[in-house]
Amino acid sequence: MAKEKSSAKALEVYDKKRLKENVNVGMKGVDPSDIRPPSVLLCQKSSTLEDFVTTDLKKAKVGDYFHTGKMEIYKTFKCYFLVAIKSKYVDRRKPDEGEKEQYRAIGVMEDDLSLFAMVFRSSALYTLSSLFTAVASTQRPMYSYLCEMEVKMLSGEKGEWFVPVLRIRQAEKDAGKLVLLEEMAKSIELQGNKEEEHEEVVH
Repeated sequence: MAKEKSSAKALEVYDKKRLKENVNVGMKGVDPSDIRPPSVLLCQKSSTLEDFVTTDLKKAKVGDYFHTGKMEIYKTFKCYFLVAIKSKYVDRRKPDEGEKEQYRAIGVMEDDLSLFAMVFRSSALYTLSSLFTAVASTQRPMYSYLCEMEVKMLSGEKGEWFVPVLRIRQAEKDAGKLVLLEEMAKSIELQGNKEEEHEEVVH
């Protein structure tokens, strides 16, 4: 424990600006398409909370969001969603139930526009519905809306659990930010199309 605290303190001394400047050191031969965005996860009672620990050793609680890349805990967070894809998955705990629907989404955090991924399934499947409705009714792309992710507790025969809740806070007006968000969304869609084409060739 003392060693971990010492390492965290040493990292603070090593200037954060210097870390950012050297972020690509050692990754010259890495294909950018192989770098997957970190996930933002909503901690449940079934989660192994020991896996969700910040750099200063603070543990996430049930109902918290945890960013696996930044190793940060959020009660709520603001973001822009760039891409959402409906797909299928099989619950490893209940494989006999077969395939179920899910949405996989990629977004960026409001403060630094860093990428993250989220998966919405089961009782959270329709979390993005209000955003889809806004897009269809206003003819503005998904990435042009600033959203805030909150949490709601549900209860039933199986006890209590938490689901993500999306609130649309505003339609983005900053032209420079909109151009950047557009470029990021199109780049992700293009990469997704290339991956699908590759899968077709392999099969």
